[in-house]
Amino acid sequence: MKRCSVGARVGLMAMVLCLAGLFPNAISMPQASAKKSATKPPNSTTKGDPKSEQPKFKAIWEPVNVRDDLELMSVHFATADEGWVAGGRSVMAGGVILHTKDGGANWEVQLGDPQSSDRAYRDLRFVEPKIGFAVQSTGGGDHQLLRTTDGQNWAPSGTVGQHRTDYRFISADVGFYAGGAEIYRTRNGGRTWEPVYQCRVKAEINGLTRDVNCEFDQLYFVDANVGYATSRRIESGAGFVMAKTEDGGATWTPWVILPGEDGKEGALHFFDANTGVMRTINGKVFRTTDGGKTWTSVPGQIDGKPNIEFADAEVGWMVRYNSMMYTTNGGKSWVSRNIGFPASVTAFSLVQRDRGYAAGPHGMVYRYRIVPIDYTSKGMLAAPAMPAR
Repeated sequence: MKRCSVGARVGLMAMVLCLAGLFPNAISMPQASAKKSATKPPNSTTKGDPKSEQPKFKAIWEPVNVRDDLELMSVHFATADEGWVAGGRSVMAGGVILHTKDGGANWEVQLGDPQSSDRAYRDLRFVEPKIGFAVQSTGGGDHQLLRTTDGQNWAPSGTVGQHRTDYRFISADVGFYAGGAEIYRTRNGGRTWEPVYQCRVKAEINGLTRDVNCEFDQLYFVDANVGYATSRRIESGAGFVMAKTEDGGATWTPWVILPGEDGKEGALHFFDANTGVMRTINGKVFRTTDGGKTWTSVPGQIDGKPNIEFADAEVGWMVRYNSMMYTTNGGKSWVSRNIGFPASVTAFSLVQRDRGYAAGPHGMVYRYRIVPIDYTSKGMLAAPAMPAR
């Protein structure tokens, strides 16, 4: 064995080098310690990485059409997948109500025949998921009222005024319709109706207090007790009338609102007894938080006189023709988008903030939903995404 012989002058380093030569595996030089997490896995992304900020989902409208050349005039969905459309081959013939339970993938005829000479069905109104009403013109006199209590079978239940401007039911038997100056009520599903209120109110016109008549236009019920009605414009631009009931329609209290505006062919929605949203004939939108006593104009305006529907207390829509106006803050402001539907939307139904339907002529039904960002389908249209809860 080789000896290490070193003098005192050589020093400690020489001794170490000598021993390393004799025992190469016995002594190792210390290595620099690696910092933890210095390198991330190749597939991960760091904050600020553009890839990590790309959306994973998008909102679309996609066709789930009825495969027949029908003029669809009304649509209602009780759940994300179960719904009804009503219409006919025309207003005068081919009346039909169709039903789907798979989001429009398949449609079945529940009432009528597209090839018949029967007039169209329209004005779907549901009070519960399986209890609903529809109207059919009779060609003269009051219109026929049809009812389903199981979501499947429809049968005549009575009539409803021919010259009504709106009708609403609050149960399977109790309902109201507005016709001219009066509000009518039925307690037996439309077999008989009785007037419960005639519109007449004191209003200031040209600086003078006058008793004026008015004609009701829209109805909306928050629950079985609280309901609202709006009228058309009264004289000399004095505004129009709002009336409220708190006893299930037995009595009504009127007052005048919004001078210069007109409630004709408007739309009305209330979240509760105090907070509501209204559209007037010119497409302006107003909001109240005091039970309709005062109304404040909010940003947003739409053509076409659409209804107002809300999925919840925040997300609401108005859809008509090729325009979709929506709110995500309970109606405090509205934003409009043009959607390239292949036909003009005549009716829509908003079920929940990520599911809605729009219907129109030629059997057109489009479904709104949220899908993965790379999803594609024939006829798909881009849509504004409603915020997740």
